[in-house]
Amino acid sequence: MEKLKLFILGILISSISCTGIYEDGKELAKDAEKRIEQISVDELKSKVEKQEEEFLLIDVRQKSEFKKGNIEGSYSIPRGVLEFKIGNKDFWEEEYIDPPADTTLIIIYCAKGLRGALATESLLKLGYKNVLNLEGGYGAFNPNPDKNAPVEEEGGCG
Repeated sequence: MEKLKLFILGILISSISCTGIYEDGKELAKDAEKRIEQISVDELKSKVEKQEEEFLLIDVRQKSEFKKGNIEGSYSIPRGVLEFKIGNKDFWEEEYIDPPADTTLIIIYCAKGLRGALATESLLKLGYKNVLNLEGGYGAFNPNPDKNAPVEEEGGCG
């Protein structure tokens, strides 16, 4: 009987320890999509058009991607620094607005939606309660971007 208990305990421990291991970032992001809410391009366009509800639109792509094209009214906060800048009063003062409250509607987007899913989940973990990811990202919002748009590169990684 004791051996059976140890065997079952071993199976439980090994099955628990295998959760949360992913092959790559895409798999991690796809898993995050199960735990977040998304907004469609049509829903976002309607919100922008109607202007009935205030929301914060954040582009988590790199600055060079943002400069090639972005959704009007969005703020650029690259994915790698989002968790550090989202609540930073100095950052938001430079943008001439207050930092978002934990109940502010925040809509995140990236190029295709995967970085956005990870960013959305991160903000939820930081206590923001009303965060959505744009399904398909900027590519779905603007399927025909100007691929030849000139961009000044910046130094650094963000």
